[in-house]
Amino acid sequence: MVGPIRRLLRDALRIIGLDPDSACLIVSELVTNALLHGEGQPTVVLELRGGRLHITVSDSSGNPLRRQAPDDSRTSGRGLDIVDALSESWGVEAIGSHGKAVWAVTKVGHT
Repeated sequence: MVGPIRRLLRDALRIIGLDPDSACLIVSELVTNALLHGEGQPTVVLELRGGRLHITVSDSSGNPLRRQAPDDSRTSGRGLDIVDALSESWGVEAIGSHGKAVWAVTKVGHT
């Protein structure tokens, strides 16, 4: 699921002349987290507003989002650190009593 979403986003941003690299990595990390730690199939919403891409990935898990402490010996657990580094802002919102939406905003430059 991650690969096709990343390719679709990359191709769409390139068609309109925007650099897809950071946005694709953010989407990959958020979707991967939803697949690994969420429940059900995640929903991805991408909105381009004023030169910024608003990315939202929702799942039906009521489990809170947990950011892992940095540990150089781990081979995983850096997804939200990557999202934080590449985004202008990001956060998480509850969806009713069962679910959450993790969102990020990143500036997309011209290629």
